[in-house]
Amino acid sequence: MKAIEVVTLTKVEGANLNSNGTEGVIAVLKKVRDPVDGREYVRISGQSVKYHLRALLKEFGWELSQVVPKSESNQKVIVSLGEPHKYIDDDLFGYMIAKKVDGKNATLRRTAVVRTNGMVSLFPYQEDRDFGVRYDPSGDNHNIYETEITTNVMRANFFIELDRLGVFKEGLEVPKLEGLEAKKERDTTGKDVTLYLLPKEERERRLKALLEAIMQYHGGAKLSNFFTKVYPEVMVVALLKRKIPVIGDALRVKPGYVDGKLVLDVDLLKETIETFEDNIEKLYVGLFENRFANVEELKKAFEGMNKVEVLSMRELRERIQNIELGG
Repeated sequence: MKAIEVVTLTKVEGANLNSNGTEGVIAVLKKVRDPVDGREYVRISGQSVKYHLRALLKEFGWELSQVVPKSESNQKVIVSLGEPHKYIDDDLFGYMIAKKVDGKNATLRRTAVVRTNGMVSLFPYQEDRDFGVRYDPSGDNHNIYETEITTNVMRANFFIELDRLGVFKEGLEVPKLEGLEAKKERDTTGKDVTLYLLPKEERERRLKALLEAIMQYHGGAKLSNFFTKVYPEVMVVALLKRKIPVIGDALRVKPGYVDGKLVLDVDLLKETIETFEDNIEKLYVGLFENRFANVEELKKAFEGMNKVEVLSMRELRERIQNIELGG
C-alpha cells in the first residue's frame, strides 16, 4: 500500500464557506468556470480545507507547529517551525523555511504528504444572494450589503502518500536528527540520502487522526450567519498499490431527488473502480444510508468484488481505526 485516496460528498445549505473577497458591497463566493458548459461552480480552496483540518487536529489534542513571522530576503513571511518529527501538521502539510543547518544557511522544504484541491460543487452556482443591513441606531447611515450563498453538493478530494508520512529526508526536509530510526536510500539521481522514520505506531496514529478529521470535517467562513453541516455524507477510501489516484470526480450524485434523497451515480463509480482495479488493494464506500435513495443498487453493483466494501459511516470509522501500515 503506497497511498490512500479519499473522496467525499456533502450537501451544504445556504452557505458561503470560502469568500473570494468583495465586489462593491457584495461578498462573493470563490468560484471556478467550467470551459465545457461555460457555467460557474462553487469552490473551497485547498488552503481553506487544510486550515480547518489543522483546527480539528488541534481539537483532537495534537500539538501543532507554531506559526511565526520571519525575515527572508528583506521581506517578512509567515512560516511554521519546520519540525515534522515533532508536529503532525508539518509532517502532513509541508513547509518551506530558511534556517541554519550545521552553521550554514539552508532552505528546508517538505512537499505536502496530503494533496487536496479543496472542494468543488457538483452543480452550477445559481446566483443566490443574502441581503443584509448593518443598522445605525443613531441615524440613517445604515450599511447595506449582500453575500453570495449556495445550496449545493460539494466534492472534496484528498491523496495521501503513505511512504512519505512520518519519513523525512536529511538535508532536504530536516537537519540531522537524533533518536529516530535512520536508513540509507538512493534517490532518482543516484545519490545516497538518509531517511529518518517515525515509529510505525506513530505513523499509523497520525494517519488515523487525519482520516478522522476528514470524516468529521467542519469549518468555513461566515458560519455565524450561514451555519451549515459540512461533514461527509458519503466517503470513498481507496487503499492503493501505486501512487496514482483513481476515483477523482467519479463520485457524483445525479440531478434531482427521489423521495427527498440524493441519488448516487453508481454506474460511473463502478466503471472507474473496475477500470483501475489492479491498482486497488482495498476500497471502502461509507455513507449515511438514509440520505441516499439507491443504496441497494450501490451494494448490488459491487457484489462479488472482494476488494470493495459498502458500509455505513459508523462501520467505515471502525475500518479506518484498524488500518495498518507496512514496515
